[in-house]
Amino acid sequence: MCGFVFQLVAALPLSILANHTSPDGLQTETITFTFSPTILTGGCRVSGLSSSLGFTTLLDGGLNYCNLFNLLSGDGLTSAPGYMELTNEWACLGYGLATCKA
Repeated sequence: MCGFVFQLVAALPLSILANHTSPDGLQTETITFTFSPTILTGGCRVSGLSSSLGFTTLLDGGLNYCNLFNLLSGDGLTSAPGYMELTNEWACLGYGLATCKA
């Protein structure tokens, strides 16, 4: 997340909306986390979406995936009991090339 700015836009009962901006202000992404209950475990499922507002390429190191991963790992949530990541290259373009640096 080194030098990147995350700004909370809204915290709603079932979602969190934020913006992510690079230090030079040239890259901006919108981030949405949506929460839904899980019936079998009584837990919570979180779906994350990071969308670039400007031009991006396949060579951006998986920027949108890293936005989400860095937020979760920076807060220690990737080590929380029951944490499970479910994604792939089809669901998250650039996932296979991601080079996240928290």
